[in-house]
This record gives sequence, structure tokens and C-alpha cells, in this order.
Amino acid sequence: IWINNRRAVDNNSRPYGWCVSEDLATNDESPKGLLFVKVHKSGSSTGAGVTLRIRDGLSRRLTHLNETAPANCFAHYNHATASELGFEKRDPSQSFLWSIVREPAQRTLSHYFYYHISKQNNKATEDGIMAVLKSSEKQNYQSKYLDLPSQNEQSSSSTERILNGYDFVAVNERMDESLVVLAMLAQIPLTDVVVFFSKIAGGYDGGNGKSCVKLKNKWTTPKIDEYIHGDYQSANKDDYLLYNAAQRSLDKTIDALGRHRVEENVKLLRSLQQQNDEQCASKVTMPCPEPDDAEKKREHIRLVKESCYFSDIGCGHACTDEVLADYGEKEWASITSS
Repeated sequence: IWINNRRAVDNNSRPYGWCVSEDLATNDESPKGLLFVKVHKSGSSTGAGVTLRIRDGLSRRLTHLNETAPANCFAHYNHATASELGFEKRDPSQSFLWSIVREPAQRTLSHYFYYHISKQNNKATEDGIMAVLKSSEKQNYQSKYLDLPSQNEQSSSSTERILNGYDFVAVNERMDESLVVLAMLAQIPLTDVVVFFSKIAGGYDGGNGKSCVKLKNKWTTPKIDEYIHGDYQSANKDDYLLYNAAQRSLDKTIDALGRHRVEENVKLLRSLQQQNDEQCASKVTMPCPEPDDAEKKREHIRLVKESCYFSDIGCGHACTDEVLADYGEKEWASITSS
């Protein structure tokens, strides 16, 4: 990613140095591997699926190129703050650290409607929404979640620490552009960032041993919107600084990579996604909804475990690999020969 017209982190000397075994990744206090910080309700399920597809795709390809390469690149993709995971101590030459940010108010609203309304089957009210927007516990949630503490806390802002400390910060509202830039920076085929999106408003969550929950659409009122555009933004200035800086950093990175080249790759990614949807949608078993019949439910759970990495993450990955295999290998050949 780019800040102040320069590349914040440069792994070009060892483009796949972050593909390390789990033993190496966890043998000391310096985190290594493909590291994804999974921020709640910021596109994190999609990010986790992408992380696992990158892990599997690169592991497979590097093993074919070099028998001494790890059979499986280590990846982290679970919910935990960067500080809790000690990612400020990571080895930049043996790790690739990334995450996704989202427009702060929309993330807060999604968090509220998901955890407090949909999952608990409560009714949303204007007062309830206002209360969660005003909650001090939720303020600057993303910048706190992603921050990489330094020994000298006065040395920089959280936004500077994040943008200088991560290899890439994607923007949820610009997911296609972000996934293309991620693939180009990591030097992997676009096919490795093609996924089925896990959670869609009005869809489901749960299953696979947990109760299926119908997701309810979020809503606001003029009073809520007025608060968001005024006091909420003032109270969450760190999150808005981070979000706006991530947007600018994405644009600078696109310009550095070549805007026309990125735009063409976005078109290609969307074509690959459409091809994946058309050929795999009918073959993918999502965790929800589940059948009522007990025997059919057991079979459904078995098919879900085959289809998804876990829960609703990366469902249909095997079909995606099969459908896009030819293009993926052509792209990989082009990457490794350049």
C-alpha cells in the first residue's frame, strides 16, 4: 500500500517469502505467514475465504515448482485484534499482512443488526440504533482493532501505524478493485481471489451445527442519518481518518500499478466471478437454510463440510478451482515467467 507517495511495505525481493509452514510460522514471537485481520462486519467472511483460497492455490503451485516448498502455507484468518495476535512483532520478510475496512457507520449498523437484531430475533427501534451509535465501546472500532502498537505511542497516529504496517488494506465498498490490487501485489492469479460472498442482507447465517438465522435488512431514519453525519463522525474521527486514508492509498496503489491495467483486471475478475456463479452456484451447498427432515439434515451437513472450508467461509472452493483451473494456470505461467 502507498502513503506519502512511497510503498509502505516492499516484499518484491522475496515475493512468496510469506509462504511458510505452520511450524515455522509459530516457532517464536515473530508472526509469519499469510495474516488476515478479520474485523467484524467489514467483509471479513469474504476476506477469510480469499485468504484460504490464496493459501491453497499458492501452496499447490509452489510445491509443483519446488519440492522443498511448504506443503501448506500457514494462514491466519480468525477474529482477533492485531494487537492480541502480536502482529506488530511480525517478520515483514516472511509475512503478508492485510485486512479490510468499511465505512464506519455502515459497519456499526451492520454489527447491530446482525448480532442484536437478527441473531437474537429482536425488533430494531430508532432508540436502539441511536444508542449503539452513541456507545463509547463501539467508537473507532476499526482503528482500534487493526492498530499495531509501537513502543513510542507518540511516534505516529493509528492510521499511520496501520497503513505503514500492513502490506494491504482493502476497502469493502470497492471490493473488486481491492481484490485485483491484492492479487497484483501478492503476485498471484486472479482466480485465487474469486469467491462466493458469504453473507448477503436478507440471506442466512449459521447452520453446520448452529441454528440458521434469517438476516434482517438494516435501516435508518432521518434522525439517525443526521446524527451519523454530525456527532457520530466527530466521535469516530480515527475510523474516518483510517477509512479515507485507505481510499487514498488504494487510489495511489492503483496509479502505481497502472490504472488502465487495474481496470482491465477488474473487468476480468468480474467475468471470472460470473463464470464461477454460473457453473458452480447449483453445485455449492451453503450451511443455510437447512432441511427440516432429520436424515436430510445430516446429509446436508455432510455436503456443507465438503463444500466450505468451515461455517460459511469459502463455500464452493473446489468447484471454483475446477472451473477456473485452465485460466489460473495460464496466469500463473505468465506471472512466473515475467
